[in-house]
Amino acid sequence: MASFFIPLSGLESDATALNTIANDLANLNTTGFKAQTVNFSDIFYDQIGENGAGNLLQVGSGTQVASIESNFTDGTPTATGNASDVALTGNGFFVLNNGGSNLYTRDGNFTIASNGDLETQSGLQVMGYPASNGVVNVNAPLTGINIPQDSVQPAQATTTFGITANLDSNAPLNTTVPGQITMYDSLGTSQIANVTFTKTGTNTWSYSISMPQTLTANSTTAGGVTTTNYNFGSVAGTPPTLATVDPGTNLEITGPTAGGVATITVPAVTAGESVAAYASSLQSAVTAAGITGVTVTSTAGGQLSISGAGLSTSGSVIQDPVATNTTGNLTFDSNGNLTNPAADISGISFSGLPDGASALNLTWNIQGSAGTPTITQTAQASGVPSTIQDGFAAGEYRGYTITSNGTVEVTFSNSQTIAVGQLALGNVANLQGLDLQGNSEYSATNASGPASIGVSGSAGLGGMEDANLEASNVNISAEFSDLIIAQRAFEANSKAVTTFDTVAQETINMIH
Repeated sequence: MASFFIPLSGLESDATALNTIANDLANLNTTGFKAQTVNFSDIFYDQIGENGAGNLLQVGSGTQVASIESNFTDGTPTATGNASDVALTGNGFFVLNNGGSNLYTRDGNFTIASNGDLETQSGLQVMGYPASNGVVNVNAPLTGINIPQDSVQPAQATTTFGITANLDSNAPLNTTVPGQITMYDSLGTSQIANVTFTKTGTNTWSYSISMPQTLTANSTTAGGVTTTNYNFGSVAGTPPTLATVDPGTNLEITGPTAGGVATITVPAVTAGESVAAYASSLQSAVTAAGITGVTVTSTAGGQLSISGAGLSTSGSVIQDPVATNTTGNLTFDSNGNLTNPAADISGISFSGLPDGASALNLTWNIQGSAGTPTITQTAQASGVPSTIQDGFAAGEYRGYTITSNGTVEVTFSNSQTIAVGQLALGNVANLQGLDLQGNSEYSATNASGPASIGVSGSAGLGGMEDANLEASNVNISAEFSDLIIAQRAFEANSKAVTTFDTVAQETINMIH
């Protein structure tokens, strides 16, 4: 009898609805899961006649599942504190590499593979746009996002610096105002530059920049003879070294004499004196003090050696690198505004650094980034409250973050941050046409249309929240309500089956 098919079709459809609801509830805590809804439609109708008015008499043949729709509204972002987690807000899917083809997911529960690749929990690589020297190229082909966990960021030598300062207009002549700024050479060694402002007249000051280097002594003793070496920096191509010794050097040499022991403080040096000349003057001072058995020598490479039996040294040797364009004058108008120099000061250079680094070639951004001078002269206490510079030491990998537009930024121990890529997002014209693959992954189909790929904020694609995961959007209250309705429908169709069974049995009994 056709009557049995009708409630059986209802039972089958209701079972699909119950399974869908159960699947939603089972995935209540699945990251990025999208709830589904089953929609029914009636099946074809049989025409059994018409009434006196000519209206057709039609009997239906049951029901069927017309569609199972996914609800692609956002789930609630939930903080995890894990940098590899990222929640999507708005339209789009993360793009995954599935052996040369793309899959798409809302599940941002990523992990870092042993080779640094950003992957899903199922092992698929997360795709994005590459970066070179910290600049993302969104016109390049997609590539896997890689986190350089074992990398070391090379040092960057300082090329520009700036000083924010006020010079007291009421200060007497010859008043000096000191300031310091830490810079970095090509090897990443920090170098302290001293900037000294000196009042030379009404509304006029001079400045000087120095970079004294306290040299580290390397002492060895063999056969009772002690040798202490100081390595000065040299200027390439001009041996012997032209690096000079600062007059502030307080090195003391103690050694044996005919009558006992003598200690001398090394003599002052003439500005610009070479290491070779300085070694000669030290030797003369040692000899004049009657110290015996102590020799002072130098090498073309810039090493100063003091050697002898019973020798000891104390204090420091301070080197002044060869400096260029490190002095000048500042002129202010009656309102305290800097009028000269009217442009940034370039050509500042320090060469012959003792660590062997390349020369520091600097520009002083005295006009500031907005073109407003950063040094003023007002009737307030002089001071140098802040300095800036663009160099940094080498740094080791410390961690990474994902910004709201999907840029993956790596942080190093030198406090520098550099972009290594940007997560790609994909979207399709017909979301309901996507093929569900499991693992919260989708593939594009002819029904969905091909995915358009871009970055967050472009073409209607959404944003991201780092250290968050998108929760399932299953509404438990709505699911329980639908569950009751589906249960009642199943029970009703079951009742129809038993009723038709009773009627059929009565018909059989009539025949017998």
